[in-house]
Amino acid sequence: MKSTRILAVPAIAAASLLALTGCFQLPPMGGGTTTETQAPAPSGDGGDTGSASVDLADTAWSGEDAAGNTMDLVLEGDGTVLLNDWNGQNWDEAGDTWEVAGDQITIFIGGIEDIQSLTYTGTAQLETMELTGVDGNGDSGYDVTLTQG
Repeated sequence: MKSTRILAVPAIAAASLLALTGCFQLPPMGGGTTTETQAPAPSGDGGDTGSASVDLADTAWSGEDAAGNTMDLVLEGDGTVLLNDWNGQNWDEAGDTWEVAGDQITIFIGGIEDIQSLTYTGTAQLETMELTGVDGNGDSGYDVTLTQG
């Protein structure tokens, strides 16, 4: 009986230590800090179409901006941008977003080396959109014509 008790105490201690060790791998509770630049979350439900007369959710687009960046993207229904192709590479950041407010669309693409991000804005419409592009440093020269399909 005494030997069972002697063996049980170290076994319980070892099990407790293993359980607590697993907790050290968990992220901190609450809002942790990050140094990544992220776009503001789209308002409303996915791809908030606001009062626009067109529904752009789950539409595919392609184009090349004035700086020569080629892109093939999908404006997903949850307000994120699926960037299937960026200058010949698969490029998809979780913080890439889009939203429509009134008749104006804003598309944010982040994580771009040197310029940090690109924000394209313009009139939301089907078939073709002419958008003005500004990089994360505030520089212009990234205007793009996106074609649906």
